[in-house]
Amino acid sequence: GARPARLLCARRLSTSGLPSPLPPLPPSQPTAAAGAESALAPAAPGLLGLPSIYLELSKAKLSGLVVMTTGAGHLLAQLPLDPLLLGATLSGTFLCAASANTLNQVIEIPRDARMARTAKRPLPSGRISPAHALAFATTTGGAGVGTLLALTNPTTAALGAATIGLYAGVYTPLKPVTHYNTWVGAVVGAVPPLMGWTAAGGELLSPEAALLSGALFLWQIPHFLALAWMYRADYAAGGYEMLPRRDPTGERTAAVCLEYSCYLTALPFAVWASGLTGCMFAVESLAFNGVMLAAAAQFVLAPPN
Repeated sequence: GARPARLLCARRLSTSGLPSPLPPLPPSQPTAAAGAESALAPAAPGLLGLPSIYLELSKAKLSGLVVMTTGAGHLLAQLPLDPLLLGATLSGTFLCAASANTLNQVIEIPRDARMARTAKRPLPSGRISPAHALAFATTTGGAGVGTLLALTNPTTAALGAATIGLYAGVYTPLKPVTHYNTWVGAVVGAVPPLMGWTAAGGELLSPEAALLSGALFLWQIPHFLALAWMYRADYAAGGYEMLPRRDPTGERTAAVCLEYSCYLTALPFAVWASGLTGCMFAVESLAFNGVMLAAAAQFVLAPPN
């Protein structure tokens, strides 16, 4: 009864609003002829199959959520809307997110192959070659930053390039090293609303920008720690240093989820007290933040495994 209780609470957190040593690779099998190795290489995907593979590499659903946060930042900064500017901002952001996600998968091929939830991705399953995926990442990254530079402004383009660099160059390498990778990933995830804000003419260093990115940063910590708890065995199989890997009872993970849920719930009231928004912002936020706070509290109160 204790294990299902924690799992249920983690599921609620993961939908509110994201150990064992690394197992050895299986020994390679000797080939019967020199040409046999080439037969094991990934087959070139057909033209009709490429779009779906590209969408998988892009993590299209996740990138779509990123675009939604970008659009929210844009809407808060500009009224009336400029449809062309909004379209350029959203499309450039999506391309940058697609590039970052693809580079992440290129780097993590061996680890993804060890995890049940990622083994069927295009790269570990052999449906596309690493070179092809790298070319796709380079193309989408260049197109995304170029679109933002040409049609929005240099600040937004720099933020787009930074998300690619931080996600693929800092967050991804940290995942097998330290559980603080979650916090680094949350920093990256807090940048897209800033891109929408600056693309619409908002100041990067402003209270409004800090509120946009801060709220999203705080939301991500309990979300992704709950996912890490739910899939802790799979993450351990891949060799990732997530917080639940060193927290077999879940008590520490639950406590951190509750801590950041409290921060997120308090943020709108602090903003109201500062005079940046009206009281209704704080009141209305309870409908969303209250759900996460209740789920985090249940996670903490659930008996340990």
